[in-house]
Amino acid sequence: MIAVRHPMRYRLEWCAAVLLRAFACLWPPRVASAFGCALGRAILWLWRSRRRIAAENLHRAFPDWEERQIAHTVGEVGCNFGRTAFEILRINPSTPSSVRPTVEVGNLDSIKQAQAEGKGALFMSGHIGNWELFAGWVHAQGYDFDVVVKPMRNPYVDRLYNSRRAALGVGIIHTQVATREIVKALRRNHFVAILADQYAGDEGVDVTFFGRRASTPRGPAMLALKYQIPIIAGVFLRQKDGSFRVEIDGRIEIDPTGDTEADIAALTQRYTTLLEEHIRRYPGQWLWTHRRWRD
Repeated sequence: MIAVRHPMRYRLEWCAAVLLRAFACLWPPRVASAFGCALGRAILWLWRSRRRIAAENLHRAFPDWEERQIAHTVGEVGCNFGRTAFEILRINPSTPSSVRPTVEVGNLDSIKQAQAEGKGALFMSGHIGNWELFAGWVHAQGYDFDVVVKPMRNPYVDRLYNSRRAALGVGIIHTQVATREIVKALRRNHFVAILADQYAGDEGVDVTFFGRRASTPRGPAMLALKYQIPIIAGVFLRQKDGSFRVEIDGRIEIDPTGDTEADIAALTQRYTTLLEEHIRRYPGQWLWTHRRWRD
């Protein structure tokens, strides 16, 4: 058995998460969401290192923006993260049906077509809007849906969040065994959601993101090319009235050239560019607190 580092701190963090969940469930959704927004803003304001990273990233992505606009967007980032966290904590088995009336649905033809082909599909998205509810909403439409998740450092909080994901009816695939489990899920005609919008280090493939080179996970494109699996891109965006909008970019196609590395780069660039377009329209809903570019 692997020893858990900082067990007391982890238990205290878990207690805080449980208390927040109890508090969030006491109030109507709009009230809980508003409190989550305020808490998220406060946390990001106090967490100076993450606030600085978010501001630096925004300066890189939008060099023409004034400081006031940068600061406003950083506040929106904290707000969206807080709302998302509270919405996740409120999840229960009835959540998918309760979410459905608040969602404006875009074109789902590419999802229907992929399911009809029987090979499943990789569903590419990013840390934008409420990426957690997205999977549950798609599952509520009648599609088998699994999500690839990276375990949190705190194993107790990790189990809490995974239990909320499971309550949405989605399957959970951990990153340590992702390739094998993704292939199994695709063979069962499942959709597998991957958030490939974070720095991938030396093992990633370099693509252009907001005009800068950014190392991006190569795994999704590599799997799609190897097994001839369709890739679908989409996002679950928050609207001003508290509802959400599903925007499905559709199926991403490329003509393989025989140069595997070039094909992986081209396919990865395609869905990275689509995500960038959404972020440009909703900059306050993406998680700018991550070091996406590392020189």
